[in-house]
Amino acid sequence: MDELLLRHLRKQTTEKENAAVEEWLSGSAERERELAELRRVVEAGQMADRRIVPGDVPAAEEVVWRAEARRGSAPSRGLARLGRRLRLPRPRRRFDLVAAGVVALAASVVFQFFVGGTNSGPGSAPTFREFATGPGETEMVRLADGTVIRLGPESRLTTWADPSARAATFQGQAFFAVATDEARPFTIVTDAGTARVLGTRFHLAAHTDELAVTVVEGRVALAGPDHEVQVGAGQATSLLRGVPSPVEAAAPIEAVAGWMDGFLIFHDTPLDAAMNEVEQHYGTEVVVADAALLDRTLTMWFDSKSLSEVMTVVCGVIDARCSIDAGVVRIESADRGAAS
Repeated sequence: MDELLLRHLRKQTTEKENAAVEEWLSGSAERERELAELRRVVEAGQMADRRIVPGDVPAAEEVVWRAEARRGSAPSRGLARLGRRLRLPRPRRRFDLVAAGVVALAASVVFQFFVGGTNSGPGSAPTFREFATGPGETEMVRLADGTVIRLGPESRLTTWADPSARAATFQGQAFFAVATDEARPFTIVTDAGTARVLGTRFHLAAHTDELAVTVVEGRVALAGPDHEVQVGAGQATSLLRGVPSPVEAAAPIEAVAGWMDGFLIFHDTPLDAAMNEVEQHYGTEVVVADAALLDRTLTMWFDSKSLSEVMTVVCGVIDARCSIDAGVVRIESADRGAAS
């Protein structure tokens, strides 16, 4: 049954097999928990695969672990040896004692990495963080590295508290404002492909066969098994079954994701770029009277706030004076405004 469950989580099962899994789960909260735990292990393995830099030779034990993970045996057996046994019905098979020991060692190494280092004992709780939304729900998520994510309805994000991880698995739709770290790109793993980010704001929609991105600021690379496409600010594209579509001019975020209506988010965004979005969002004109203010950046978000409320916060943060007259916003330095 464990092999069937692993294939089910990877969406490799037939309709008949899916029905068998549903029957096995039916009416059992304990089995639901077991399947959820197994899902976390599978996602952890997917993240580990993406953390290997092309051209680097992985350690021998990691090669063994990854091979066994793909066969569907290593994660559950490795975790069982660490005291986190998945109580699933198992077919009876003989294992070579030496091979089993190597697999257990490899799984132990990977498990220790995910819980935050070799000092974590077998009884330590993993630092995974999982966020999920139902129909019509949204949720704000702040990660340890400063990244901010707004999850859309019926979406799920799994990450961990360690700010050095810079990785997550994702399904559904969300708007990401990723903290910039050129040395450590942020990686988002989905069933349909991987998004690699240096520091940017973008909307991502991840489904079984398709991964679509709309970039507001910065740059995102979408990668499938054999293709990669890079998308810049104001552009959009998608991967369909691993094959990229042409890069096109992006539609407004409100048109791409209606649930984002009334929501603004900036993350180390230059004032000029932020005010362009304010103009589009509120249908107004923004005049920045002092060029020196254009060097300021904004990190903040607003949910269904009026133009006056937004500009009060913005001008307070950048130490400027704002006025709104006849639908035109004027921003000038505090010193200049006081002298006039």
